Amino acid sequence: MKRAILFGILTFSFALAGVMAVFAWTGSNNSYPSQASIPANDIKPSPIRACVNIGGALEAPNEGDWGYTIRGQDFRTIANAGFDTVRIPIKWSAHTSQTAPYEIDRQFLRRIDQVTEQALNSGLQVILNVHHYDEVSEDARLHLPRLEAIWEQLIARYAGSSDRVMFEFLNEPHSDMTFKRVDEMNRRLLAKVRAVDPDRWVILGGGQWGTLDGLLGTDPPYDAYAMVTFHFYDPFEFTHQGAPWAHKQVPLGQIWGSNADRQSIARAFSQAARYRDQVGMPMFLGEFGVYHEVPDAERAQWTRYVRQTAERVGFGWCYWDWSTSLGMYDTDIERFDPGMLEALMAG
Repeated sequence: MKRAILFGILTFSFALAGVMAVFAWTGSNNSYPSQASIPANDIKPSPIRACVNIGGALEAPNEGDWGYTIRGQDFRTIANAGFDTVRIPIKWSAHTSQTAPYEIDRQFLRRIDQVTEQALNSGLQVILNVHHYDEVSEDARLHLPRLEAIWEQLIARYAGSSDRVMFEFLNEPHSDMTFKRVDEMNRRLLAKVRAVDPDRWVILGGGQWGTLDGLLGTDPPYDAYAMVTFHFYDPFEFTHQGAPWAHKQVPLGQIWGSNADRQSIARAFSQAARYRDQVGMPMFLGEFGVYHEVPDAERAQWTRYVRQTAERVGFGWCYWDWSTSLGMYDTDIERFDPGMLEALMAG
């Protein structure tokens, strides 16, 4: 089974426009949080239901460096499986000049156009993001102008294109990208999008590596066509066990699934739902996944619970990822990993 070593990097619809879901834990391993009413609001339904990250390709320094190159047939397989969206992580910083006006390589832009069209032609929505721009989190003052220039070019390039193309400004900002800087970045870049596209969906993340805590610390600008996002890999000791590139090495053999384990996830998603209701924008679970060396049944159990829990509170979700180190699909034998499609798309 071909797997790239890379940075480790579910179906719900709103029943009533004014009714949102929050958690009330019922206490059994086979029970799930029940829905309860909160005051009516005007939050739009999320445009995303079920998504997969096309990781390990375009967020590498060069596509293929990490063992996977995006194929048009992958988008058809994804759409046929029932997904409605793909998130395409892209390392724009590796293909952008280091000095002003920070021009993006034209050949690379054409490749992104090609991949985007392949996904759209397969009936999928597309999220384009800026991924692995580590330097902006190391020295924000120096690199934020370059990030802004990247987005100015992308906004202009996709102006008037399909409204099924969505933007996500910066994946997992951290360190020098403080909460204040994340808020300022989101406001500036959102204003630039709105000057050209008044109703294109955008995704606003938080700080601290895109975690829930990192989102809760931010004050995103309200926008009728924006959603907020966080990533979820808890407990890390389970989801990243055995991963040689993880920042904290954990041996294989960790288990998950107790009542306490489930309650912990329920509480976190309840907190995220309350935040969504406070900011008045849909919540998007942008990443979640388990390292592929974890036994199939255990991967599927965690994945199913996270996906079902997200759906019960009305979050659109996006599994990480398609076919690399936390992947669901083996491109060598053209088959989904045992239990993973069912964990994501079954009841």
